[in-house]
Amino acid sequence: MVVFVPEREGYGEHEDRGSRFLAYVFHAPEEEVFRARLVELKTEHPKAGHHCWAWRIGAAYRFNDDGEPGGTAGRPMMQVLEGSELQDVAAISVRYWGGTKLGTGGLARAYSASTARALEDAGRFEVVPRVRYSLSLPFPLLGLRTEIEALCSSCDFQGHFCEQGWVGFLEMEEQQWSTCQKLLDEKSGGRQLWELPADG
Repeated sequence: MVVFVPEREGYGEHEDRGSRFLAYVFHAPEEEVFRARLVELKTEHPKAGHHCWAWRIGAAYRFNDDGEPGGTAGRPMMQVLEGSELQDVAAISVRYWGGTKLGTGGLARAYSASTARALEDAGRFEVVPRVRYSLSLPFPLLGLRTEIEALCSSCDFQGHFCEQGWVGFLEMEEQQWSTCQKLLDEKSGGRQLWELPADG
């Protein structure tokens, strides 16, 4: 399975009746990355009236109107992110008030528009998911390493030799794991050579 993430931080502006909406869209593989950027933008824009946001990281998602009328900022921004089909993506839109009320529809359109422009500016980058397993190869089975490397071009061995053979980790593209697993299981003689590492 291939997923797409933002290629870089994107920026987009929208102006309506004097109010300015400055949006930033960026890759956020974890919530801490989003929170750090939110703090930075609040520091960069201390006079802005609102710092609204939305993010989707893995299966989780959140959005916030930051004092705007309910449903007029965070939710429309989230809808733009969902339409992009990007993963691990966050958007923050900073509003400078221009003195004229925009109404709920006007606010929703403005936050959507600024986010859409930033999203377009961010581009997209293809990420191929990888998996990581603990691996133990006794000395009689060390040849499996060469066979795995021939079968799975994306594999990476990280480990060391010990009294029993080689121990460590094997990492590769997720789509190649089933081929590697089949080879390990066929050649293992009933021994369990691999498992998910304790750290996931």
